[in-house]
Amino acid sequence: MPGLPKNLSGTYQKYKNHTDAIAQWLATTAKSRGYVSPEAKNTSKAGKGQGRPTYTLPTKEWTAHAEFLVGLADPIVSVPEKLAALLDATIGLRQLYSNTVAAILDDTDTKKDSDDRHAFFLNVLKNVRSILSPLLPKRPEAQSTPKTIDEVMNIFTHLELQEPSEAFKQAPDVTPANAPIYKAERPNDMEEAYFALHLLLRDFAKLRTEVSHAWAGYKNGGHDIVAASITTNVAVDLARSMIEELKNMFAPYGGILKMYQIFYASQCVPAGISEKTSPKELKRILDQRERPGDEMNFAMYKVASDVMWPAHLLLDAWCEMHKVNPHPEMKRGFYGTYNPASNREQKSNREKFREDKILLLENLPEFYFYCRTTKPNPPPVEDEFIRLLRTMFETKQVTLPLVFATTLFLDIHNMLRSQVDNGFKRLTDAMHYVVGDIKEEFEFHADIKMDTWPKQNDDVMQHFIETIEFWVHKDHQRENAPKIGRIFTPEPFHLFRKHPWWCGLWKYWALMQFHEFGIAFVNAWGSVMSCTHLYNAVGGGGRKDLMWKDLDVVIGLQDPKTFFIGEAPTTPDDCLKRFALAMGASAASLAKSTRKKKGLTLSKKGPKGLKELGAVLQTFRARICEANGPKQIRAEDVQKILEHSNWEYELDEKDNAQQIYKDVGEKPSPAPKKQLSVNKCLGLIRDLLHAEMMEISFDYFRLHRQCWRLLRVIKDSCRDDLIRIYGPDYIERESQLPFIVGYVLMSASSAQQLGELLVPKQPDVQVTSKVLENAKDRVQVMIDTGSGALIVDHILPCALDLQIGFEFEAEG
Repeated sequence: MPGLPKNLSGTYQKYKNHTDAIAQWLATTAKSRGYVSPEAKNTSKAGKGQGRPTYTLPTKEWTAHAEFLVGLADPIVSVPEKLAALLDATIGLRQLYSNTVAAILDDTDTKKDSDDRHAFFLNVLKNVRSILSPLLPKRPEAQSTPKTIDEVMNIFTHLELQEPSEAFKQAPDVTPANAPIYKAERPNDMEEAYFALHLLLRDFAKLRTEVSHAWAGYKNGGHDIVAASITTNVAVDLARSMIEELKNMFAPYGGILKMYQIFYASQCVPAGISEKTSPKELKRILDQRERPGDEMNFAMYKVASDVMWPAHLLLDAWCEMHKVNPHPEMKRGFYGTYNPASNREQKSNREKFREDKILLLENLPEFYFYCRTTKPNPPPVEDEFIRLLRTMFETKQVTLPLVFATTLFLDIHNMLRSQVDNGFKRLTDAMHYVVGDIKEEFEFHADIKMDTWPKQNDDVMQHFIETIEFWVHKDHQRENAPKIGRIFTPEPFHLFRKHPWWCGLWKYWALMQFHEFGIAFVNAWGSVMSCTHLYNAVGGGGRKDLMWKDLDVVIGLQDPKTFFIGEAPTTPDDCLKRFALAMGASAASLAKSTRKKKGLTLSKKGPKGLKELGAVLQTFRARICEANGPKQIRAEDVQKILEHSNWEYELDEKDNAQQIYKDVGEKPSPAPKKQLSVNKCLGLIRDLLHAEMMEISFDYFRLHRQCWRLLRVIKDSCRDDLIRIYGPDYIERESQLPFIVGYVLMSASSAQQLGELLVPKQPDVQVTSKVLENAKDRVQVMIDTGSGALIVDHILPCALDLQIGFEFEAEG
């Protein structure tokens, strides 16, 4: 799997970028003033047209570069303010790390050599900082040196760099196109590996915080369950990507799980337990208990929880049990009773762990039997927690990505408490919404044959319905329990009720395909496009009492230019021309007189159509909706999320989305080219996902039925006038109903014909506004009866809990 993209970096990668930036500034600035480095090593040769050569600046050369620069005069070297911040942050990070893991590692020769290299680099950084201090910008009095790891990490989060080679170029005589790139020398040893793990787990903690914010938002009505679930899935993907990026670094020291155990022990030491360095004493740290029978040292619960240790312990215990019991069952209440109505914040550490133990160990058997029974034929939707559990059930081995995913599963329960079952309600509401709507559409157009909508399309939608009914409406776990000899029968729809993360992905799967079907359907039938042109021609939306809410929402979501091929027309002739273009006429033929030209050339592109929306949501479509799609998010996909969003956003000083908005009719500005931390990118994705939920949830099928019924009414109401103007055969079958709008518009236009698109007017027919006024009255009646606001005012709020507000400009 590829590593993280350039605009999305973990803290260790940021640390490397920052040290490279320091090396780059030292080397290029010194070189521009005449310094020749005897030690810089070329690490890659750049041929003609292949870019800039790259050199590694040895750590021992840094001090010499700094001393050379500080001794220069005429002019004195100007040191960027950001360089001081980089030095402070890097020194602080390495200094604080030396007080944690490094203190308890076993004293071997390898470890001592590693310590020496770490101490040497730290001293070099301090020396460079000290040597350059006369040239450094003065720190504001209110700004103090960071003292805690959180303060240092906060500096790293908000220190933004572009490419390091561009950030600190100071040499006027260096040609940018050919300027060499300098990188910092980095040791490949135990000390550096534990340093990277330290920062990796810090990144996990930040991802965990963003996921908690997503579910807190869902609980409070601020985020859709789809946004919360995808955010959680992406967090696991990003965690796995970061682990993959560093796994070769961890391999020589026992792999990431062994290092993770040592890291946890190191966190216990500064928290009050005496430092120990031997393996025996290290084991004693891990085995220490407050009471006999305790699963862990609950005095260290806060530390353990921060690094996901409880989930690791419980998963490891499960695997040991599963090795001797291939048919694991768990009697509900065996470890006690979980009470979601209780206040977790008031519980002791031991009670919190016990609560997590009950939650996980009572649910793991259900996941196991689910994975077992669905192995030959898995459902179309599974989250990363389920996928990682499938692997654990097969291998009986715990992985760090699974520890992270399990921690998120527990965090979701601890956040939602008694509301955790509501995820299943959100899912079933959405499924009834899409299934019921498509079935109603089948009945509505059963007797209408449309050449642009073959029966195969209905068959695809029918299969979609059957998939939902099979996997979501049927309770296979409960049904299969006696068949596979289970001792305990699960509660109805147990996994769905206890796993809202999964429910959100199922809802996404359904709504994305519902959106695709809806857009394809209205484009094939043409009713929404034609009624939009009629609505515009009669002045719809211009007054509060002539507002077709459901159609207004779609016009706003899709952009008016999608319908009108530009700005909305205002004159009868322009309205007719834009309608013709939308229905497939060629712009070249319309440029000529419609009075003289007999045949109207149709556009090779066909009729204009509505477009699928939800650019950020679409990013995850192949991964979640397609059976053979990629099951791990790619680094380039993460980058496209921000680049392709149709929504604009403003970030505050902490890189949180302060405002997310979309201006109708305006092209979105490019996403900020900013190096976001992994967790801040995840938070931005979460907010963009929620913003787009309306775009994929709108009921296009129901809007089509509104439009089709209106067209029927207009055809009947204007029948006599339309026959008088065009003859009795202007409409031959109901599938031509969308062209009624063209006939209404042409009756008020000076055009006599529109080529093959419409039947020409009868001879000597005069221009009249009567038919258009009649059609306007039919639109008004539909609006007055509330039929034009059915989706916005009733369907979406009740089925999907989506509320849409309207603002009206003050008259006068």
